[in-house]
Amino acid sequence: MFPDFIQYKSGNAAIWIDRRFADKHFIDRLADADTLFAEPLASVVKDQKKIKVGRIKLQVAGAAHSLYIKRYNAFSLRYKLVSPLMRSGAFRALEGAAILRAADIPIAAPIAAVENRRRGALIKSFFLSEEIVGGKTIDAYWRDELMKVVGREGRMSRRRFLDELAGLFALLHGRDIYHNDLKDANILAVADHSNLSLRLFLLDLEGVRRYKSLGPARRVKNLVQLNRTFGRTLRRVDKLIFVKKYLGARFSERQSKRELIAGVLFESKRLDGVKSRQTDTYRIGLKASHG
Repeated sequence: MFPDFIQYKSGNAAIWIDRRFADKHFIDRLADADTLFAEPLASVVKDQKKIKVGRIKLQVAGAAHSLYIKRYNAFSLRYKLVSPLMRSGAFRALEGAAILRAADIPIAAPIAAVENRRRGALIKSFFLSEEIVGGKTIDAYWRDELMKVVGREGRMSRRRFLDELAGLFALLHGRDIYHNDLKDANILAVADHSNLSLRLFLLDLEGVRRYKSLGPARRVKNLVQLNRTFGRTLRRVDKLIFVKKYLGARFSERQSKRELIAGVLFESKRLDGVKSRQTDTYRIGLKASHG
């Protein structure tokens, strides 16, 4: 998977770690990686039923590092019962990282993956990666950086960004790679203003898979995920710029273009309707409970 990773076993923890970070003290900490959240320079970014994400600064082998740690929780009895037959979220993230690195798609450098199991049952798992310095989610980058630039320079900057974003999707799909949650919050933009360059990094790698042939349904699903998040901030002309770059030579094929756009719009509208009905049901339930 990663030729520079080595494996350790410590108690109920199985650890895969980049050999550059294979410091004994750090490996001992990873056996109970929850302790890293208690570091003096640690901050919790997200804490939900299924996952917990933190940013930590610590010394490893005498050098300072800024890392992100993601904990995948064993959140239900059913999950624990089937977990002996499953790969952990951390190991799937490491596999996803390997797929994307092989395809030359930028990601945060993986540091370690940890599984804690008891009698085969998964208790929890952790995925650690290096911080992407200067990164902003693409919605924040568009709002905070690109929309503030006016005139021709602003139009050109936004077009370059949309071309880069569409090129990323075209590259993924052209190499039959599927990411199961390609919303704006899972794509980071890192700009180098000195040479007007931009790099886009993918996050949440546990849902990345490579297929023998990526079908149109999964391609459309990825585009819908982007359209229902980042797409809400774009004008029609912006979306056409994206589609033109994504389709490449096929943009001149009217049938291909129409089918793609119609498929994305239909599925986006359908999912928006489902979400709206769920919200209405929740509100009715709240009123009933307080009635």
